[in-house]
Amino acid sequence: MYCPKCGEENDEKAKFCEKCGSKLKTGPLAPKHTPQPEKKGWSTTNKVLIIGCVILIVVLGVMVGLLLKSNSIPTIGTNNTIQPTTITQSTGIPLSQVPNLAQSITLSGVGFSSIKFGGVTLDKNQCLYITARAIVMLNNGETGNIPISQYGNPNNPYGTVTSATIAKGDYVSMAQRTYTWMDANGRAPNYLGIKNPGQPELAPYDTLNLYSKVLTAYKNSGQLPASIQIP
Repeated sequence: MYCPKCGEENDEKAKFCEKCGSKLKTGPLAPKHTPQPEKKGWSTTNKVLIIGCVILIVVLGVMVGLLLKSNSIPTIGTNNTIQPTTITQSTGIPLSQVPNLAQSITLSGVGFSSIKFGGVTLDKNQCLYITARAIVMLNNGETGNIPISQYGNPNNPYGTVTSATIAKGDYVSMAQRTYTWMDANGRAPNYLGIKNPGQPELAPYDTLNLYSKVLTAYKNSGQLPASIQIP
């Protein structure tokens, strides 16, 4: 018998509490404080581990999505050339993608008649113009797109240089003269002078090989090289 007032345990036949004197009700009473049954469920450690795994999966998913979406990460095609994001004739080719084009040209060699790159098909004259203009833009710290226009073949291509080490100042000057001449005349030049126009001469598609090597080196280092060796 427990006292309803103070909780003191009394003899089951007692009528009054032996401690406080309160009148006791008939029949046993449960103690005021009874032990609580143990709750079943996951421990705090398990919950923390599960929450951590979920957060890690979400973060990894976001990172993969950003990598796939990024324009700066090209994919390698079945022919080992670099395939960029989609490019259209009307928008031109972004300067940031020209080093990838140059690497494709370097891998395939300049003997091609046309090359597919980012959804457009470019001939050698267009590649010559685009790579020349890209070198000048990079040297000047410019950004933007390079237009994709049509240019005729050189009338009488020739060149006397078969092997040389060409300094940065020379190939930048050549690139400037290349694209401005093509803009003015609507076709590829017959030759490019390494130091001054006409002396000595580099054939137009040997020049394309030179520009492609320059831009491939830029792609790998982030800087225009101090010099480049041809062939």
